[in-house]
Amino acid sequence: MKMMSTKLIVLCLAGVAILALIPATNGASLDCINKGVDGLLATNYATCPQGYTVTGCSCGMACGSYSIQTHIGRSRCKCHMDCNDGNPIDWTRARCCKVKD
Repeated sequence: MKMMSTKLIVLCLAGVAILALIPATNGASLDCINKGVDGLLATNYATCPQGYTVTGCSCGMACGSYSIQTHIGRSRCKCHMDCNDGNPIDWTRARCCKVKD
């Protein structure tokens, strides 16, 4: 039986440590980008491009309540509107990462 080695990756975002166990390959690295919406276009969602996974979220209006979801095959952050009396918040951000060989 062939054993696969793994790497433990620790990401720190907004003071929260996120642990990810990924297969180890020579030269593998994380490719990360930020996605978000602001101002008049702001919604409660920030969606990662296809192939990327949310590793952290941040929300406007001093809202610290969010969930990470999968929607139509893409990973996204949903900031909970109860932080702003049910109204949309002024910005939403997602940190999106994928393993790059």
